[in-house]
Amino acid sequence: MDRVCAALSQLTVGAPVLMSGTMIVARDLVHAELARLMREGKPLPGYLRDHPVYYAGPARTPQGHASGSFGPTTAARMDPYVPELQAHGASRVMIAKGNRAPEVVASCQQHGGFYLGSVGGAAAVLGRDVIKSVEVIGFSEFGMEAVWRIRVEDFPAFLVTDDKGNDFFTRKPDLTPPG
Repeated sequence: MDRVCAALSQLTVGAPVLMSGTMIVARDLVHAELARLMREGKPLPGYLRDHPVYYAGPARTPQGHASGSFGPTTAARMDPYVPELQAHGASRVMIAKGNRAPEVVASCQQHGGFYLGSVGGAAAVLGRDVIKSVEVIGFSEFGMEAVWRIRVEDFPAFLVTDDKGNDFFTRKPDLTPPG
């Protein structure tokens, strides 16, 4: 994870990124359960420190495919959990769609975190061409909202929030014409 964060730290907000390797998929129910574990002083699963976390929901997998449509969900629903997760070394790289609360931007700056944006309309293409394997690895009792481990190749995203406090949605780009 340190290598991924070091590479992302060299980019500017808005830069395109192609991610390859393992990602962890977790949504609302899992985040609420993780918050409960932290309140009870229990350790977080190591996979949250070791891999990027993709906020997404899987669809039925067609026969002969590794994955069905697997598009990003809105990140804001996980915002209340991010500062505490990052304080515990988890969720340092998050991938979803939409903007984040100022508290998440501040947490990324404080804890060396990053938020990458993905394109919601490309869920079928992601499932067909980018996601190579899918398996449930935690909270299986949550059904489709369980924790999934996916392996991806050239997962397209762009840097939305960096470890310096920069945020794509709140930046003020220079729109002055050249010359």
